[in-house]
Amino acid sequence: MLFLFRNTENQRGYANQGSGEPPVLLNREIPRYLTERNFRQALTQPFSASWSNVGIRAILQRIRETQNISIILDRRIDPSRKLKIDLQNQTLEQGLAQIADLIQARCIIVGSNIFIGPDAEVSKLKTLLQLKSDALHELADSQNTLKSRVIQLSRNHTFHFQDLDKPAEILQNITNSYQIKIDNEQLVPHDLWSNFSLVSVNATESLSLILIQFDLTYEWAGEATGIRLAAVPDKVLIKRTYPLPGKSIDSVTAQIKEQFPDLVLTSSGKLLSVQAAMDVHEQIEQLLNPKKTVHPVRAGGGKTVPLNRRKFTLRVKKVPVLAIMQKLEQSGIEFEYDKQELVEADINLLQLIDVAVVDAEADEFFDALFSSFKLDYKMQGVKITLTPQK
Repeated sequence: MLFLFRNTENQRGYANQGSGEPPVLLNREIPRYLTERNFRQALTQPFSASWSNVGIRAILQRIRETQNISIILDRRIDPSRKLKIDLQNQTLEQGLAQIADLIQARCIIVGSNIFIGPDAEVSKLKTLLQLKSDALHELADSQNTLKSRVIQLSRNHTFHFQDLDKPAEILQNITNSYQIKIDNEQLVPHDLWSNFSLVSVNATESLSLILIQFDLTYEWAGEATGIRLAAVPDKVLIKRTYPLPGKSIDSVTAQIKEQFPDLVLTSSGKLLSVQAAMDVHEQIEQLLNPKKTVHPVRAGGGKTVPLNRRKFTLRVKKVPVLAIMQKLEQSGIEFEYDKQELVEADINLLQLIDVAVVDAEADEFFDALFSSFKLDYKMQGVKITLTPQK
């Protein structure tokens, strides 16, 4: 998909012409934004556009409408700030990242949404999302009776909001959908927001996307039926342990310390534990396992190499299998399954797993990936079809 749009002070453009802001509307038509695989594919499509002296909100609204994707602008960013930008022959994701960079912000994908916010807050959001997801699954592991509740909270919902909706009401809409009670909702200040959508998000994602904009987070209460709001700490860290087979602990520690001198590292045998933000963990993982990131492999004529002709290397600890699947989809692998069928079979793709394979054949790799689940998989070309075991 190629999007060409010109908007300058001397040309007719979007909404009110020239540099005008989109009008306030209280009854916008509900958009039909792309979700999941279609959303991720849209981000890789060619994108060209140009604006001069146009507000950020108008630019993002135009991209939403033409590309059919959900974009959320953090409330701390001035939406009327004017930009001059020329994007040529980039992917849509690269174009959005460049727009964010111009306003000293950063993009992150959450569910089927692009969230644009201040860099430090986006870093905290990434870590908080993982911490809250981990906490939820640890709760289920400690109390077997809560597994069905965790599955309920892991289901994706889509929410649409109009101009001038209040964040307290938006939060209430989300908590009602998941049957969650907020213990101290008075911490959410009064505000009026522009229209936006939360597309294909679970409870953790939807709550965090709203609360982070007020420097708030939450703790699960009761049997995951309530939350208590709390201020986001100055530092949001998560502990990860890395196996180091065949590597020297001292040399690896020295490498990491050179890049991140303030990190606290602890080791035990061939295991290295690190407490850091998710951004740092991603860089450490890449440093330790440069082959981990799965890139598209193309054969002659531009065709994707079939799975049975690929080799896979992956080392991860306590990562949702769905996150790994989403990463694999970026390399052209397709996963086909019936969400409701998996839910009814008590199969939760947000379950955390450990995988350690090196230069593995496809069968070995996917056996390791799905060994914790009562799932059958079938490979055909680049497609994996998942079905519950009978």
